[in-house]
Amino acid sequence: MSNKLKIFLIILAILAIFTGVYSNKLNERSKTVVAISTPTSETIQKTEISTPIFFPNLKEGTLSKEDILLNSNISNNEDILKDIISQLLKKLEDKNILKKENFKYEVYIKNRTLYLDLDSKVLSSAKTPQEELLLIYSFVNSLLTPGGANDVVLLINGSQTEKVNFINISKSYKLNSNI
Repeated sequence: MSNKLKIFLIILAILAIFTGVYSNKLNERSKTVVAISTPTSETIQKTEISTPIFFPNLKEGTLSKEDILLNSNISNNEDILKDIISQLLKKLEDKNILKKENFKYEVYIKNRTLYLDLDSKVLSSAKTPQEELLLIYSFVNSLLTPGGANDVVLLINGSQTEKVNFINISKSYKLNSNI
């Protein structure tokens, strides 16, 4: 046998031994079971989402802002918007801007325009044009701040109306943070 062939066989034997040792170590590692911790219902924390609502400060003639927590069980956009309106109406009642009663409202989004159908009693509670404008923008700013829509079209009792008291509401409203 030639020397070249002997060297080649020795290298081949060393590679076979090395491969066997390495394979044996991998087999030993694969026998070890590593426990994976799965979250239980107690460890899953619900994420609280907050968003601001805006309400009239009639003494100063501006909108005040307050953060609210949204219902964590809600997942679709229209239900989130209804939750915002519900909490805003409660805040307006607590501040004695609206009388405490059940106001009907509906909200939906189409082509990045939000349609807000309010009970006529909501806007008719305003005593001056400034109060009515602040009331309108309390809804507009509260609904547009979370995102998802570009503007708000107000409907009164299911249809477009020119005005309820003082202000022409037949146009669409955009977010106005300077009011």
